[in-house]
Amino acid sequence: MSISQLCDKGFKIEFNQNWCFICEATSGEVVHIGKRIGNIYVLNIEHASFHELSFLVSKIDDSWLWHCRVAHINMNHLNHLIKKDLVIGILKLKFEKNKLCEACQKGKKS
Repeated sequence: MSISQLCDKGFKIEFNQNWCFICEATSGEVVHIGKRIGNIYVLNIEHASFHELSFLVSKIDDSWLWHCRVAHINMNHLNHLIKKDLVIGILKLKFEKNKLCEACQKGKKS
């Protein structure tokens, strides 16, 4: 879960030793509570509605997520991996280079 995305969507996040509180920034109303287990705050979303969980939706599409997961590999190479069924668990997507990857762009400037 991205804290910055939560803040961008109008939430305020408070942490203490045992709990994490996700609140509406304007009203201060607690929307969700996460319990700390070890070094991770766990959020129970079992009984939450889809509307309440809109902050968990990723802004990146699956093809670009796989691009990042596989060390920013070229999209043509990703298509080849899928076509030859060389990676277990990778989704059967069509990878198109329809935008620039910010991390790749920064890496090429160095």
